[in-house]
Amino acid sequence: EHIKQVKPDYICIPGDITDKSYIKDEKYFIDWLKKLSKICKVIISIGNHEFYIDKHKDIYGLNKLLINKISNINNLYLLDNKKVIIDNINFIGLTIPIEYYKETYKSDDFSKYVDKLKTYKKYYNILLCHSPLNISNSNILKDRNINLILCGHMHGGVVPKFMRNIFKNKGLISPNKRLFPKVAYGYLKVEKTDIIISSGIRVTPFKFINKFFKPEIVKINI
Repeated sequence: EHIKQVKPDYICIPGDITDKSYIKDEKYFIDWLKKLSKICKVIISIGNHEFYIDKHKDIYGLNKLLINKISNINNLYLLDNKKVIIDNINFIGLTIPIEYYKETYKSDDFSKYVDKLKTYKKYYNILLCHSPLNISNSNILKDRNINLILCGHMHGGVVPKFMRNIFKNKGLISPNKRLFPKVAYGYLKVEKTDIIISSGIRVTPFKFINKFFKPEIVKINI
């Protein structure tokens, strides 16, 4: 209902719309996405929670049946390492391999995934990338013609509302329990690229704790 009032041109969701590739009430979820797509075009990328993980067998993957159902919704674009050009805007969905969320990799290794992205100088290029942890590295973004990056993943760094002015873009803890991540929420600019990291609509599974944090739907004017 809030999004209807905003009257957006596009709705962008940079991943984590499922939990370990599972939806408790799939029909309700698909109907919700259909309602969003009736408001305007919806662009979604893949996050780490779109993957299922079997730790005992050391395997992971995507729930392809669910992914196909989402992809078949009219006016919705699910970008799994794909792009779509709409109204002179090039939307790119970067899927980060699940092992990269362990945060043990180097930025130089990560750049090979960004190298696969196709950008155009004649279009406004928007990249949906679930995690900001290495995409915000200036060496990666240099001369890539990416105008705007939309991220999530960090749960706002679990920084309470009243502490955000103090911490600026930094967080208290990352999803992998690392202390004081340098980028956790908000707006920053690297090279010529604008980056927005959303806290998402849920920080923790516990309603009482969430009262102290800042869930959000971000309105972006370009």
